[in-house]
Amino acid sequence: MQEGGLFVYEKDVLRGAANSLLELEMPFGLTVRYAAKANPHRQIIRLFDGMGLHFDASSVQEALELIREGVDPSKISLSSQILRENRQLGYMIGEGLRPVATSLRQIEMLGRLGCDEIAVRVNPGKGYGHNNRTNVGGSASSFGIWHELLPSIKIAAQKADVSINRLHTHIGSGADPAVWREVIQKSLGIAERLPDVETLDIGGGYKVARMPDEDSTDVNEVGSIFAEELQAFADRTGRELRLEMEPGTLLVANAGKLAGRIEEIVRTDVYEFLKLNVGMNALIRPSMYGAQHPIEVLNNSKSYKPYVVVGPCCESGDILTPAPRDSEGIRERVLKKAHIGDIVVIGGAGAYAKTMAASSYNHIPPPTEIFR
Repeated sequence: MQEGGLFVYEKDVLRGAANSLLELEMPFGLTVRYAAKANPHRQIIRLFDGMGLHFDASSVQEALELIREGVDPSKISLSSQILRENRQLGYMIGEGLRPVATSLRQIEMLGRLGCDEIAVRVNPGKGYGHNNRTNVGGSASSFGIWHELLPSIKIAAQKADVSINRLHTHIGSGADPAVWREVIQKSLGIAERLPDVETLDIGGGYKVARMPDEDSTDVNEVGSIFAEELQAFADRTGRELRLEMEPGTLLVANAGKLAGRIEEIVRTDVYEFLKLNVGMNALIRPSMYGAQHPIEVLNNSKSYKPYVVVGPCCESGDILTPAPRDSEGIRERVLKKAHIGDIVVIGGAGAYAKTMAASSYNHIPPPTEIFR
């Protein structure tokens, strides 16, 4: 076992997840964009690029890294919360990168950079998620241009002399097909008011079950809903919109596991704690969201005990077994009776793990990443 733990990614799982989306059929075409922020490891980027996926970048730096890994700029959609008018951005646009304006100011700036066609990200007024931190739509979300500002969007585009040919929306996270029907209906309602839109980017947020009691998005059912609504929109308006999807978690979450070692076992009057050499320095989702990940102690024990599993950081929030959807609470897990030195495997760690971790905190060594 590596000093800082080990991430293991399964290539076959990555391929299977990608193929499940590439096989979907939409009435007027489909582009699957991998949300690179979920896990930008170069082997994952190269694998998906070779399979024909396109990409969603959330910053100029992320887009540049994709290009360095060999991704054609024309396959990258850049939807960044902060855009500066500089040489890097101008270079990428000149090479074919597809920019998304996330504010009125960005519309004007992209016009100055010579864009003829752009996308806009619109906050549809409602979002979803298992908590507020996974909800990226609605009044409490800063992402995108508020839907009631559509007249201002049109004025800004006219002044900038740009055409808005793509609409980008994103709600957060969900598995319920009824929610996804509402999402695309709201999005198409916005698209109807933007007459030059030819492509609808419905974003990501396709829920993946990491735990046995969680629900996953049925991509075939949701895909059928999308196709039905796009066809109904075409029948009503005469406009045939191509669909784009931006999955991240759906493609990589369950392709990755995080292995660590039990360094200490300590107790209080209430709890017994397994203290690992990996925690928020490698996987911060439990600390941020109260996210649940499967945990297994690898030994031959026949008996089980309740434990709280924590990481190595000098931080009270470094907990790997929080209460569900409550990062402030803790909940014991019944695991095999453990001993110092045992290996612990944490599942569902392929997305938003190393890429999002508190990697500098306490200078804890980061996990090594391997593929098989």
